[in-house]
Amino acid sequence: MQITDKKKYFVVLALFALAAVFTFFYKVERHIQPNQIDLNAIPTKIGYWKMISEENNKNDFLNNILFRVYERTDGKKIMLAIAYGGDQRQNFSIHAPEGCYRAAGFDVTLFGTGRLDDIKLELNRLLVKSGTQSTETVQYWIVLNGKVVTNHFERKLKQIYYSFFGADAGGMLVRVSSFSNERDFQKDYDVQREFITVLHESLNPALKKMLGGNN
Repeated sequence: MQITDKKKYFVVLALFALAAVFTFFYKVERHIQPNQIDLNAIPTKIGYWKMISEENNKNDFLNNILFRVYERTDGKKIMLAIAYGGDQRQNFSIHAPEGCYRAAGFDVTLFGTGRLDDIKLELNRLLVKSGTQSTETVQYWIVLNGKVVTNHFERKLKQIYYSFFGADAGGMLVRVSSFSNERDFQKDYDVQREFITVLHESLNPALKKMLGGNN
């Protein structure tokens, strides 16, 4: 067998192996997701937090967008944003908040991830600044096809996969944020973790699964 023939042979083997991998994941991950979910079923009062404002709409790419502001009894406010799209192919996919903030002209610092062990949830952390005017502390997570995906590379790989197979895969972004003192912004992460925990406890089983993945 000549060298060129060997190369062709290995290329064919590699293509077969790649096809096998895609086929395996395709069978595992292709689950039909609903186009609409009832985000209004999220309670307006959770623990010591009470909703004080709300917006709920949709756009050409996402099926449902919810934005609420909750206030604690001591006056502390938390902003909850949820975006759901039933089609997570690349052109219609959920976008990570850091990209949206930067596109809007904000300065964004990444602070790695944090974990809520009680509900098995991993959170991405951001610090967002608008000049000297405000500091916004942000934590978020993304659920793709029933699984929390924290890693950016894994998320993009899954979206390429959904596009390749035309899979019906839903995606959910849950973002929790609050305005904070720049010197004490770390404390806001703890407040947000408290909020996320009581939010999770207040959800019905279907919403727990949609917002928290199959944990």
